[in-house]
Amino acid sequence: MRYSIGDVSRMLGMTTVALHFYEKEGIIDTPKEESGRRYYEEADINRLISAKKYREMDVAVRDIARQFSSDGMTGEQVIGRMRACRERALAQAAHYAGLARDIERLITLGEAGMRAENAVDIRPAPDMLAFCNANGTLMSDRKCEQEAERRWLEALPAVSISILREKPDASTVFALMLPLTRACELGLNEGQTSVRVIPGGMALHAVTTCGEEQYEQPGVIFRPIEAFAREHRFTQCGGMWGSVLFVDCSDGVRRHFYDTYMRIG
Repeated sequence: MRYSIGDVSRMLGMTTVALHFYEKEGIIDTPKEESGRRYYEEADINRLISAKKYREMDVAVRDIARQFSSDGMTGEQVIGRMRACRERALAQAAHYAGLARDIERLITLGEAGMRAENAVDIRPAPDMLAFCNANGTLMSDRKCEQEAERRWLEALPAVSISILREKPDASTVFALMLPLTRACELGLNEGQTSVRVIPGGMALHAVTTCGEEQYEQPGVIFRPIEAFAREHRFTQCGGMWGSVLFVDCSDGVRRHFYDTYMRIG
């Protein structure tokens, strides 16, 4: 049976440009009718489906062309490449599984925060890993810090924009933070001067909101838990931090939702 280029393109989901390329590279041999129209036979369809299989494995088109050439790859080489494809697929699966967990965490905290905005509770806080530039801002003017921070930003959305006060009398600074267990999974470890562990433990917790005033007064996000601590005679014992969950931009106003914690003794 013969098939037109339009039939093959529709059936296999390949562009006519790709089909012409496969023909040019010798993967298929498409005879022409006297009218000049190409037609495809069963052997061509077989090879094209095989090529599509390898494209689904993310093998480059030119590599597929080399595989199907007259002096192409041996069976052992094909299997070896498929093993490499499998390893890439497993790595991608692990990446996307972690990404799904990171997104789920933001959804869970965000939904709970909207239902109980500024309400303070007591709960265990996880150990956190923080990246803090020397100038206390989200972007350093030091090249070494910029290079280190870029690696952290590649770990978004596990990493969150955060505001940190490590001790009651310390400065309040902007930082990048994530739970220590997730940091270890991503290969983000302490050891650099800009990176440090913020121990968790029992903490006051609230999802708080603020506007643009956070840039001049970052400590504004801690007001609900600080007021609760004063009223109920809790003492800060360790770090205080808040990580951005999302920003509500409705009604022409930006409201930043922060998941905030204060370690207590």
